[in-house]
Amino acid sequence: MTTARPPDFLTALAVGDLSVFQPDDVRRDELLADLVAAAWGTHGEFIDADQFLTKPTVLRRLASILAARVPAGVDRLVGRDPHSLVLGAALALETGLPLVVARVVESGDGPRLGLHGELHAGERVLVVEGVTGTGASAAEAVRAVRERGAVVAGVLAAVDRGHGAAELLEGVAVTLDRLFSDDELRRTATRGRAAS
Repeated sequence: MTTARPPDFLTALAVGDLSVFQPDDVRRDELLADLVAAAWGTHGEFIDADQFLTKPTVLRRLASILAARVPAGVDRLVGRDPHSLVLGAALALETGLPLVVARVVESGDGPRLGLHGELHAGERVLVVEGVTGTGASAAEAVRAVRERGAVVAGVLAAVDRGHGAAELLEGVAVTLDRLFSDDELRRTATRGRAAS
């Protein structure tokens, strides 16, 4: 049995193989620590997306790691204004996939989620979320995408707070993939603190 030689440094860089620097699990663990340092506890015991999505070094590494989780065959990304739009834009830059902006607009029936940007019937779309809670925002984006005739390949979140998003999305036949869970963030944030 022969094993493939690892690519040389320049070849690895040319194809975006960052494992020449450090393994993916180490990159993920370092990002987790930085995410907690940037955003945990600024408004209580939870992660504040405004805090980590506004830090370029955290956002850049987050987009790099999330890019590997984008399903094959996705044609476009959807990012919801305001929070998830930042992450959607960063992921679009990282992957080269076009971005559709989901924004609440006034209509004759009251406010509703509108999609802005090029989107064609039959295209496969990935909804991008910074932080999911109940999943209502993501489910609304799924509905808007389907109304335009596109297919939702899934929802990709940086953080899932574990407040029912996965179950709600499952109810509309969409899978939630998240990089970090709220429990994981909480364990990292409280590591070393005495139990009260």
